[in-house]
Amino acid sequence: MNISLDDLPRPEMQAFKLSARPELDGVISGDSAWEGVVPASGFTQVQPNEGAPATQNTEVFVGYTDTALYIGVIAYATDPGTIIVADSRRDSALDQTDSFQVVIDGLLDRQNAYLFGTNPAGIEYDAQIVKEGSTGQFGSGGGGFNLNWDGSWNVEARVTDIGWVAEMEIPFTTLRYANAEEQSWGINFQRNIRNNNEIVYWAPLSRQRNINRISEAGTVGGIVPPPRRNLQITPYVLARWEEGGGLSGTADDQEVGVDIKYSLTPSLTLDATYNTDFAQVEVDDAVVNLDRFSIFLPEKRPFFLENAGQFTVGNAQEVELFFSRRIGLVSGEPVPIEGGLRLSG
Repeated sequence: MNISLDDLPRPEMQAFKLSARPELDGVISGDSAWEGVVPASGFTQVQPNEGAPATQNTEVFVGYTDTALYIGVIAYATDPGTIIVADSRRDSALDQTDSFQVVIDGLLDRQNAYLFGTNPAGIEYDAQIVKEGSTGQFGSGGGGFNLNWDGSWNVEARVTDIGWVAEMEIPFTTLRYANAEEQSWGINFQRNIRNNNEIVYWAPLSRQRNINRISEAGTVGGIVPPPRRNLQITPYVLARWEEGGGLSGTADDQEVGVDIKYSLTPSLTLDATYNTDFAQVEVDDAVVNLDRFSIFLPEKRPFFLENAGQFTVGNAQEVELFFSRRIGLVSGEPVPIEGGLRLSG
């Protein structure tokens, strides 16, 4: 009788209150802040030998302070010279490099979560999962997996003589969680051991699943987060001043705007914007379009990214009930956005 890995008991672990903030230097052994923290281990392969134990040991430490969640990983390697380090740009793909990912379901609803990942180069890879099980990003074959979401967090990693080590600092303000004093969250870890094409998980998954399968994640208990800070304000100011001789005189111009994010409940968020120009958003990749159909460009403006997958059904680009990239454009020409409100959750 074959038993699916999804049917195995889900693993559990404890988070530990840290006496101090760990130094984010890619060193866990010897850092007094991590003393006494019992790591999670016992990863299971999904590739190449589904269900077999991982060929290399992995230890994951989870702790917290009054302001942030800390995740440390020691990825042991018999021969550190086989560790593959690839691109170091933010949100670069992690499948062609040794890497580590963690999915965090702070509401324990088994549907929504945040994903954080890194590699031995210490890149920041993050995404928001609004519906579990999606495999791509918005605009490129995905459902509720939003790679364009960028959270505020830090990571440091380094290759050592025992493998490679990474430390993540994730502020509680970046996460969504309930109001209980002591909480349990859904969590799972994935490690890629690239030199032998090995993918392993802490909470075992069958071959057709991936780390976005939040309903099959394990559980971390003992987390005592601070009361939620429900208000986030992001102002901006742009100014220009010119001085010329003769009749031109002087000229000046100022622009002021603000973005506001307010959590009405742990899962319901109000976004507001006033006179926003979205100048901080990275530009789209240049694409040559030789057919009659418009190019499908993913949304990258922060105001529209929170819970952006709520209206996603089926395959991306095939069924789009709501496409926010059309907001701010009329007949292909940009139109200034004076203000906006958005309630999602």
